[in-house]
Amino acid sequence: MRLFILTSSKFAIPRPQLCQKVLDIIELGLSSAHIHFYIVGDHLPEPLVLLEQNNEAVTIIKEIAAEKLIKEVTNASIIHFGADLKGSDPFPHYFIPLTHPIFTRELSMINRWSLPKNFKNYVKKSIATYAINEWTTIFLKNKYKGYSTKIQEAYLPITRLPIYEWVALADAKNNLTEGANYFLAFQPLNGFVDMLKEFSIFKKWQQTNMALVFIFDNDKELMQAQTLLTGYKFKDSIFLKSMSDFESAWIAAAYTILFGTIHFDKTVLIEMAIEYNIPLVFNNAENQRSIMPDTWQQAGEQFSFEEKGGLSNHFKLYYKDEVYLQGRARMGKQWLTALYEEKKKAGLIKIPLAIKSS
Repeated sequence: MRLFILTSSKFAIPRPQLCQKVLDIIELGLSSAHIHFYIVGDHLPEPLVLLEQNNEAVTIIKEIAAEKLIKEVTNASIIHFGADLKGSDPFPHYFIPLTHPIFTRELSMINRWSLPKNFKNYVKKSIATYAINEWTTIFLKNKYKGYSTKIQEAYLPITRLPIYEWVALADAKNNLTEGANYFLAFQPLNGFVDMLKEFSIFKKWQQTNMALVFIFDNDKELMQAQTLLTGYKFKDSIFLKSMSDFESAWIAAAYTILFGTIHFDKTVLIEMAIEYNIPLVFNNAENQRSIMPDTWQQAGEQFSFEEKGGLSNHFKLYYKDEVYLQGRARMGKQWLTALYEEKKKAGLIKIPLAIKSS
């Protein structure tokens, strides 16, 4: 069988996350002698290039060439994360959602209408829509009740993350924070100023060069945050980035990662961070409490970011107490190991071993 895996998406998925799942799919499927993998895309990261170089069953192919090839074959299937391949309609399509358009803020009026419609059409068109964890499954089955039989939970763990030696991590910090250690925050714009205030208290306590890096959903939010940062006393310790520029090394080099808002689109990031032994902190304020399923509650520490002094105390705790920091990292690792074991024993669909050609 020829399995075409598309590496583009209409939806807001950071490329390192998408390409990581492509790598996971192929690593899990290399045990099958009946599958030849075609990675469709340009400018792919080094791990996928090396995967092709080391495996005869893997071919990297540009989209135009894939469109030509798909017309010449009879035994093909398509895996995608929200994309189309011209000429592939006669073949089975398998959709793997890594996000949903409603999680993306500041969409244009046209995209607010078109992207949810595209998403629903992908679910409708697919032979199966594979949710890669329980969190995604719950969301999709609630959102698309009419297509619940198409939505199936699948087993697709992270199999091999990029390995960063200390030199590479030092380079990542030099590029991101001018060499300073940092907390990494996925904080919405409406909570930005409050987190800055809490970070100020921490900086006054500790007199440290510790930095705080914010990652925003898009460039518009980033520019708004830059305006709000004007006049901030510890501005030199604040760094602003957009998810469109996201790099896996930012996760691996972080001191602690804070999630002010959380949906299933962050689950790959959560798993990546835990594999890199980075402790996680989640906001469990009232508007967030019902979003995270019970099975994910132990992925990291939870408290309300809206609680006065809560963030500043935790900045101090994670900065000063190395034993506490490592303990929280181990807690996440134990949780993820147990989760993978449980899912492995549950007899879930394994991507791509369950996929069949037409």
